[in-house]
Amino acid sequence: MTEQTQAPLWQREFPDFPPADMPAVPAGFEDTSWHNNVCPSFYDDELGLLIWVDYADLAKREMPRYSARFTIMRQADPDDNPREILGTDDWNEILTAIKIRATEYEHEIGRA
Repeated sequence: MTEQTQAPLWQREFPDFPPADMPAVPAGFEDTSWHNNVCPSFYDDELGLLIWVDYADLAKREMPRYSARFTIMRQADPDDNPREILGTDDWNEILTAIKIRATEYEHEIGRA
């Protein structure tokens, strides 16, 4: 008997989100997607960062004229109000923001 693998949370919560449109989310980010939000989300507790990945198709976005495809927010803990760091349509800019925060974190804890 083969064990079936369960689809990622974001796919279960957003079944209409095309898998090909989901970028490779960096290690350390937990899938925190919830169907009552506008798009999939991922949280890294250690870095205190929250990433939103919106639909590539503008017609599927809640606010297509005003929302970036990717948003990264600083959130000290899941109960805090997040503060936007960057909204962009370029995933590489999100990855750069994560690297910057990781470097800051290393300095905060004295590893750098």
